[in-house]
Amino acid sequence: MTADHLREKNIMWADFNKTNELLKEINATLQVSLEEMEEKYLNRESKPEDIQMIAELKAMLTERDQVIKKLIEDNKFYQLELVNRETNFNKVFNSSPTVGVINPLTKVSVRCMCMSQEQDVAWGYCLSVNPVLRRAKLLRWLLQTPSARSGSPATSPS
Repeated sequence: MTADHLREKNIMWADFNKTNELLKEINATLQVSLEEMEEKYLNRESKPEDIQMIAELKAMLTERDQVIKKLIEDNKFYQLELVNRETNFNKVFNSSPTVGVINPLTKVSVRCMCMSQEQDVAWGYCLSVNPVLRRAKLLRWLLQTPSARSGSPATSPS
């Protein structure tokens, strides 16, 4: 039984080694096949849809670049035109403009010529120009007693 047992054991080892070698060969072939497939995948050709999309995107990009260049040129032109018009305006009207002199937050006391009681004509001018002052003068004139009224509110010295 020992000799039969040893013979079976040697046959099994031989079958095992044969199968192991066969599996190693299969593994090596699969490994080579895998590397070839990876290389094909990395070097594959693009799809026609992808090529078309890339061409469209490139066309859009060049079109937008042209639009941006045109806008930059137009901006430069208008800036130069603005400077040119401003210098011409300053040459024609004033050689040294004062910009930002008026402070809108300060209270301005406006004195009108019509405030002097000696100038009746000035009252008429001021009342015809300033409707608020005209209403105030008319109110004052109407509130006076009839004996104090000496004429129209435009010529009244009070």
